[in-house]
Amino acid sequence: MPNNKWTDESIEDLLKDFPAIKDNRPKEKVYNQLVQKEPAHKRPNRWLPLLVAALAFIAVGLLVSSIINQNGIDSAQNSESSADNSNNGAEMKSQESVEEQEGLPEAGESRAESADSYSTAQVDGTLRTAVYEETIGDQTLMTIGMTQNAFVIPVSFLIPNEEIMKTFEGSMPTSLDLYKEYADDLDEVALGFDNYHPYVGTLEKTATGIRHLLPQDHQYDLASASIGVYMDTITETFKDVTEINVVNEDGSTAEFSQVGPVEKLVPGVENLAYYAYQTEHGEIYLAPAYNMPFDSVTEAITALAENPNDIYKATIPQDWKFQVSETDKLVQVEFMNSVDLESLDKIEAVRLLESLVLTADTFDKEVVVRGIQQENWNGFDFNEPLPNPVAPNLIAWPLQ
Repeated sequence: MPNNKWTDESIEDLLKDFPAIKDNRPKEKVYNQLVQKEPAHKRPNRWLPLLVAALAFIAVGLLVSSIINQNGIDSAQNSESSADNSNNGAEMKSQESVEEQEGLPEAGESRAESADSYSTAQVDGTLRTAVYEETIGDQTLMTIGMTQNAFVIPVSFLIPNEEIMKTFEGSMPTSLDLYKEYADDLDEVALGFDNYHPYVGTLEKTATGIRHLLPQDHQYDLASASIGVYMDTITETFKDVTEINVVNEDGSTAEFSQVGPVEKLVPGVENLAYYAYQTEHGEIYLAPAYNMPFDSVTEAITALAENPNDIYKATIPQDWKFQVSETDKLVQVEFMNSVDLESLDKIEAVRLLESLVLTADTFDKEVVVRGIQQENWNGFDFNEPLPNPVAPNLIAWPLQ
């Protein structure tokens, strides 16, 4: 290799001898050539064709399924449409009549609103949640105490006398007869309650009422809550008897673990307020708060404007102002804001009025309501004391 020693001066002189480089192209042409880069060649994805094939197979499967389903739906719709068109006029008129007279829930209503149909009854165009003397007619009243989550809700059924006569061969049954015949067939869960009935042991008639003979393995005294449920349900179920004796199988007085010997039970509730109770299924009933008695009817009715806990709900709106006064046989509830019942949900308004009456009835008093714009509404005459129900929470007889 030649031993050439370069210096800065010699390199600079050599560069000066190079010819000048000139580019006569327009600047725009040079710029365009620079920005127009040739796209890079990507490595092909070998799995992409497999994915496309799989997606295509799935899409074809969904399309075929959709076509089959649509054909089935169209066929069903065509059949329904054909049937609907043949009866359209009559059915529309019938449906409108039923909705007006029975207050059936329309599409779009909540489940809770629809559930109100369990606990409402229409009598001569009026809406009620309870049983009244004049509404019994050619039917037999059956009452029963049902429960959910250790809360007791008294309910009632009206059984057609035609069925009663066939079942009991022409004789009129007592509450004990009705219970023995029907309690095991009632679908409590479908109605929104716990599966509690029938009672274990033996129920038998006595000269003064009924006697419940408990087996040794009964569980009605497991806790204070279970004892309360047992006592409240049985007194609500056999309301037509004078007393209920709870005994062991040998006839001796039963003893519950937390209360000792069980005293004779007397049906009926006293000095209680009837609040709104909503089951887990959404049905709303009026239920007495068994463990919260009041000293006076004024206190009890005033309490209906407040929720006593997370379970029982007020029946009087909390923003309503009202006054309560009482005499020996009468309690007057006067609303100060001139209530227009037509502006309220009808079933809620009925439930409000009936909660007043049921609460006052536990003090053996009647109710007069003032401060209502209407003198007569839904069969209620506000110039007179409101009628007392025979039993709360009427449910349509399920065994018809």
